[in-house]
Amino acid sequence: MCESKVAILKDGKEEIIMEDVVRIEVEGDTVKLFGLLGEMTEVKGKIKLMDMKNHKILLEG
Repeated sequence: MCESKVAILKDGKEEIIMEDVVRIEVEGDTVKLFGLLGEMTEVKGKIKLMDMKNHKILLEG
């Protein structure tokens, strides 16, 4: 499987906001995260880093 953890950078620290993310959609300044079981979370921000080897995506808000 290719799920990733998504974290957001706040005050210089990474805070995990969702695990097992299988799809990401970017619409303007909104990032929609879709989970393995169909759940969805919307976050204001932009993608700063995508590390596919370590299954980690970092957002900056």
